[in-house]
Amino acid sequence: MKTFTKTFIWMLAVVVLATGCKKDNPVVDTHDDAYGDVLLKKMLMMGQVKYVPIFFAGGEGIVGGESKVVAPDGSEYPLNEFWAGPGILMGKGEVRDVFDFAGEYVFKLKFEDGYEKEVTDYLENVEIDIPMVTAVYDRQAQTIEVSWTPVPGADLYCVKLTELDMSKKPFFKIPQLPTNVTSYTIRIDGGTGWMRPTTELVPGEEYYVVVAAKKVEQGAEVSGNSKDFQTSSCNKTTIVY
Repeated sequence: MKTFTKTFIWMLAVVVLATGCKKDNPVVDTHDDAYGDVLLKKMLMMGQVKYVPIFFAGGEGIVGGESKVVAPDGSEYPLNEFWAGPGILMGKGEVRDVFDFAGEYVFKLKFEDGYEKEVTDYLENVEIDIPMVTAVYDRQAQTIEVSWTPVPGADLYCVKLTELDMSKKPFFKIPQLPTNVTSYTIRIDGGTGWMRPTTELVPGEEYYVVVAAKKVEQGAEVSGNSKDFQTSSCNKTTIVY
């Protein structure tokens, strides 16, 4: 009986100890899928070349409005959700006449479970030319013929049709065209590339046709993923639908 009692007490102690260890060492999600990326956007505004850093961040459970990025000069910019949906945040810096904001950017990310994480991304002092764009809308054929000048150093081209308020989800987007292509036909049929119904287009309204020449970060796969871009040189023209 004495032996049984000792054995029982020993087993009970082991169970208590094991349970106590579990309470003291909870599993913490370190959000290894989190990322932060900065790219250079180069564009024409009123005939003048302008530059602005664009920020992307993401990860499951990331919180918009409570995450931010700190620029090399110490400036802080908020990161918020946008039309791409949950788990992806976006922000932008100040528009400037010169590209003088290369360097390391620190992304301070917050998550729904309270976890906070810092990731960094380095913006290289690299830029490419801006494509010159033309677009012709054929009402009878229901097509928009888009063409642009080639951009040396680009890894891909992207073509979009947007509202004049470009913060909204584009109507149409082809995120990746090869660099040996300098024209594209947008067919207003709701098929490939359409992100919104064509019925939302309003006759007589102006819309932007946008072409971006993009270069990916060194060592990154050439793809249409925003988080892999080093620079995006954009130009746009208007059509009347």
